[in-house]
Amino acid sequence: MISLLNAAPDTGNQGVSALCLSAVSGLAARGAGPISVADHGRGCRRGALAGAQVDLVGLSPSRRFWRAESLGAVRALVGLGGGPSPTARHLARSAAILDASGGDSFTDLYGPRRFRAMAGTKRLALSAGARLILLPQTLGPFRDKAHRAEAARLLRAARAVWVRDMQSLETLRDLLGDAFDPEHHRAGVDMALALPRRQPRAALGGQVDRWLAGARGFPLAGLNVSGLLCNQPEAARARFGLAKPHPAQIEAAARAVLASDPDMHLLLVPHVHRPQGDPESDLAAAEALSARLGPDCPGRVEVLRGNPGAMELKWVLSRLDWFAGARMHATIGAFSSGVPTLGLGYSDKAEGVFEQCGLGGHVADLRIQNAEALAAEVSFSVARREETRAALATRLPALLARAEAQMDEIVRQAGS
Repeated sequence: MISLLNAAPDTGNQGVSALCLSAVSGLAARGAGPISVADHGRGCRRGALAGAQVDLVGLSPSRRFWRAESLGAVRALVGLGGGPSPTARHLARSAAILDASGGDSFTDLYGPRRFRAMAGTKRLALSAGARLILLPQTLGPFRDKAHRAEAARLLRAARAVWVRDMQSLETLRDLLGDAFDPEHHRAGVDMALALPRRQPRAALGGQVDRWLAGARGFPLAGLNVSGLLCNQPEAARARFGLAKPHPAQIEAAARAVLASDPDMHLLLVPHVHRPQGDPESDLAAAEALSARLGPDCPGRVEVLRGNPGAMELKWVLSRLDWFAGARMHATIGAFSSGVPTLGLGYSDKAEGVFEQCGLGGHVADLRIQNAEALAAEVSFSVARREETRAALATRLPALLARAEAQMDEIVRQAGS
């Protein structure tokens, strides 16, 4: 059995779902398995992900240690064969455990509690006696000395560690020292490059279905409006060091897109689905921007609703003429479909991933660019979109082949 941790398909964050579905799809296509996926549910359930049958097992860093899904309980039981915990039993039977760390969460940048959760799952895998493989991810930083030492111990014990940017590779080299082995410690590409696309089964409502049709008769751009950056703008500006509050930045970007062509239409694409009132809801942020733009651009701005899943979102993104966003996996979904894309970076993460894909010049740094500078960069990116599309068409086959070869090697490592 191969188990997948820290890529739960039920977080509402379609970037994390993209990592999950890409991994499951890649494993299933190579006949690897059976496959077990940790989510936030209860007990063990049979389900389908990316067309593959998997076991869904609950796992949570809950303080309710008496629950069978509690990380503490599972860790205590896994070395004993699992006992009464279905999750512990699945992990105890796993030959390999693949850990995605949510793509960017093996760090203490988000506080000690998340670091403990990420470190705890890796200790759990080692306690189970499984081959621990860290899937391509951003690694670090580790600012606390004790966290850094713990991360180094876990990385040394892993069978293989993959990172998705060169800065993370240097972090890995630094942490491992003489234990660094290029055979087992590798720079790869983000898993979501290989995410399959699927046309939404349900109508998307409003004018969106007509806009996404093949012969629409006008250019259509897309923009992700990040709830993380918009819904509590001053807190986000302080946390990430943004040059201006993000609502001003993203509105300037949207107006630059609409000003590029009187026929240009704009689709606002949420990529994190959260309940109403949740500060990370992309839908709330998109609706707020749409309300500001609507009076000046009647009939030209729509919000994508209906909470489509990661594979459906990638299909939507593939229908666009240009795209930009701060949610990194939204941008990966776009450029891996051949769509000219501008990443809006609020940390080093986006630039590192784009550079690893040969697209380092297609990231606007929100920590440096105020609203006016961002609008100018957006205008330039939109204007050269056909040139970018042609360059992507040349580059993508090799990039996608690299993603497939990477998955081949991960499956080999999981079975060796």
